[in-house]
Amino acid sequence: MITPIKQVNNIYGYVRVSTREQVRSGVSVEVQQRQISAFVQQKYNRPVDQFFIDDGVSGTRPILERPASKDLTDIIDRFDVVVATKLDRLSRSSADLLSMIPTLQDIGISLYFSEQFGEMPIVYPKAEKKKGLRSKFDMNEMANQIMLMVLSAVSEIEHATIKDRFGDGKVDWAGRGYFIGGKPPYGFRGVTEWHGNKKRVRLEPIEEEQKILKTIHRLADRGLGPRKIANQVNSLHNDANINYSKVRRILNRKFQGIPEAA
Repeated sequence: MITPIKQVNNIYGYVRVSTREQVRSGVSVEVQQRQISAFVQQKYNRPVDQFFIDDGVSGTRPILERPASKDLTDIIDRFDVVVATKLDRLSRSSADLLSMIPTLQDIGISLYFSEQFGEMPIVYPKAEKKKGLRSKFDMNEMANQIMLMVLSAVSEIEHATIKDRFGDGKVDWAGRGYFIGGKPPYGFRGVTEWHGNKKRVRLEPIEEEQKILKTIHRLADRGLGPRKIANQVNSLHNDANINYSKVRRILNRKFQGIPEAA
C-alpha cells in the first residue's frame, strides 16, 4: 500500500478543457473545479490554494507548452499537492506524462487524479534512500509505475476514439453549423450539401423565426417562465403560434438552434 508523505504545503488544482470538449458534459471547467474542491476538502479539510486552468487547450499539447500547466510546474515545491480529475486532463500523451513523472517525484509533490484513482496518488515524494536489496525493490513504486503506464496508454487509445468521433462525427459538424439529425430546430431550415461522398445538412436561419427566437431569449433573460414567454411572443408576433412546451425546448438547447447574433 502506498503511504504518501503526511506533510502538506500548498494544494493546487489543475483543470483543462479543449474547445471541442465544451459541448461534452462532465468536463467543463466548473465541473472539474467542483470535483477537485470536494476531493481536497474531504481529504485535507481545507480549500484548494490555487487553480491553474488551461481553457480551450488540447491535451496533446505538451505539459510545458501550455500556459497554465507551465505556470504550475514553475511554482510547485516539495510537499505540495496537485490534483486533477483524470489522467487525460493533465495529458493525453503517455510519453509526455511519463517523462514528467521522475521530475515530479524529484521535486517531492503528491499528484492525484481524484475522479479516476481517488486517494491513491500517482506521484508521491520519494522516501529516504534505502540500503541493500530494499533499495532495488520498492514494490509500491514498481506497482505505481506499471499502473501509470498501462492507464496512460489506455487514455491515449480512448483519446484516439474520441478524436475520431469528434473530428469526423456529428459533434464536430454541429459546431461548424451543420445539423446532426432529425428535424432542423425552430428558426432554421436545412440546406443539403455534399462534402465528398457524404451528405451534410447545413442550418440556414429563417428571418421571421429568428426574430421570434430572439424575443424568447430576451424574455427568458428577464426571468419570465415558458408560459408567460409564450403568451407575450404570441401577442408580439403575428402567427407565431408558440406554446410553452416549444418555448421550453428552445431554451433547453445548448449549442444548436440558438438565435443568430444581432
